[in-house]
Amino acid sequence: MDLTEYLPGWLKLPRWLIEWGERRLGFSNFNQAHDHIEEDWENGSTEDFFTLACKYLNLNFDLEGVENIPAEGPCVVTSNHPHGLSDGLMFGAAVMRRRKDIRIVVNDFLYCVRGMRPYSITVNVYGGNDAKRANIAGMKEMLAWLREGHCLLLFPSGSVSSLSLRHREIQEDPWQANMASIIAKTRAAVVPMHISGHTGWFFQLVTVLAKGIRPNFLPREIKRDGRMRHHIRLGRAVPPTLLGHFKDPQSLIDHLRLRSSLLRYETAPAPAAQAAPAPAAPTCPVDAPEPPELLQEEIDALPESCRCVEGENGGMQVYAAEAEQIPRLLHELGLQRENTFRAVGEGTGTACDLDQYDPHYIHLVMWDPAAKCVAGAYRIGRTDFIIRNKGLDGLYNAQFFRFGKPVMKVISRGLEMGRAFITAPYQRQAGSLDTLWMGIARYLLKHPEYRYLYGTVSISQDYTDYSRRLILGWLRAHCMEESLARHVTANFPPHKLALRAEDMALLRSGLADARMLNMMVIEAEPDRKGIPVLLRQYLRLNGKMLSFGIDESFGGVLDGLVLLDLETTTARFLKRYMESAS
Repeated sequence: MDLTEYLPGWLKLPRWLIEWGERRLGFSNFNQAHDHIEEDWENGSTEDFFTLACKYLNLNFDLEGVENIPAEGPCVVTSNHPHGLSDGLMFGAAVMRRRKDIRIVVNDFLYCVRGMRPYSITVNVYGGNDAKRANIAGMKEMLAWLREGHCLLLFPSGSVSSLSLRHREIQEDPWQANMASIIAKTRAAVVPMHISGHTGWFFQLVTVLAKGIRPNFLPREIKRDGRMRHHIRLGRAVPPTLLGHFKDPQSLIDHLRLRSSLLRYETAPAPAAQAAPAPAAPTCPVDAPEPPELLQEEIDALPESCRCVEGENGGMQVYAAEAEQIPRLLHELGLQRENTFRAVGEGTGTACDLDQYDPHYIHLVMWDPAAKCVAGAYRIGRTDFIIRNKGLDGLYNAQFFRFGKPVMKVISRGLEMGRAFITAPYQRQAGSLDTLWMGIARYLLKHPEYRYLYGTVSISQDYTDYSRRLILGWLRAHCMEESLARHVTANFPPHKLALRAEDMALLRSGLADARMLNMMVIEAEPDRKGIPVLLRQYLRLNGKMLSFGIDESFGGVLDGLVLLDLETTTARFLKRYMESAS
């Protein structure tokens, strides 16, 4: 790299001043490394330019997920751009471990690096009269390279990450939507990549004061980058079939940027490394089950008014009963709750999951008369009744959330729904959840004074932190009831699972619907599970989120407080459940 190539032709400086400038700007350090590389090649070395450059510039990195790059066929690897020239060198060195047929798209500032020229496709990201014409040529070269079945390396932002004064964090510059057009046209597989770190604060100061001159300071950053260890992570390949889900290039490029950005967080372990969910501690053996005959006796003794669903031909039944009407059955509910929740890394860790709230709540029980056993249940709290007789402390969710007056006005006309479960033998049976909800619908028909359903839906620690972050961020971006959410305060908010501001912004455009969210969670989870079934149910019924919290007493689950307004879900709810229950 020669400093004189970046000076105006009319400016003549003494050689000593040019050499001083090259040392200060990092050109000399880079040139020495380049000389070593060419010397190695002259002596017969077969190592590629990127690997040797990282060696002589002391660019060290850990690499994870390189096997996600397809071994052959058209492929685009998209990465964030946190450092500058170091990114391109590490990017090339990482991908060359998997494929040799690469081209990396660089700006024309880097074309002066002789060793990179055989691997480079040049674009002009800084504008100018000739930029558009030059970039059209570059785009054609990218398309041709991919159509020949090769691998293309992209920094879609085209420039180095910079400081956002508004969000007080260093953020990736916007990714260029025309890169999404290239991907869509070639039907290439896309592998997201993330490089850790960022440029130094001097470079960020230059960016704020005079962004146009910052390319001249990129070589200076290489020496700083050589003093740290970087982490490079590649995610799973996005198949070409997924590309058609996006309505325009902007939403597609935002989705790809989101996938890259999310790799900054801890991702799912390999399937072999995934441990079984840890039960809540301390863990006691669950009590012995109640005798089925005695449970059936309690069911038979319930008055007709408790019956919500009568299964045909000996099918499932649903009853809504007071705790005092079903002492043995209530104990059995506690056992089945604990068994069911422990299986997914939740649970209280006690011998029976019953608490001080159960005696004054209604228990909606799904009963299998053929097997004489509990198939599932919900716990229903009549908010007005509870507050009138027990005060706010009698409400289960009051121990996790503080409610302002506007929220109290709403939930006083609502039923608190919680402790929902379906036992393991019935979880895979079609219609189990629907049967429970038909019971809820019948209960609502008997009590038309209630307009709202609310309660917590849990995302257990059986999910990876990656999925929990993603689900939490998506719900915050798309499903908040903003007018009420500001009047709810979580006692134990999930700060450690919060996404950065730029990631939250991408969720709004790059991950627009729950179906795509579910697909990403399935990709991330070693056992291929999607978002929790109950959460999907609330989303289908247009449920809105009020707040989020962590319940350490219940296996550290992430709880989302959801509100369902029956007047806004009337059409769907009536069609699927109310009409069946009436």
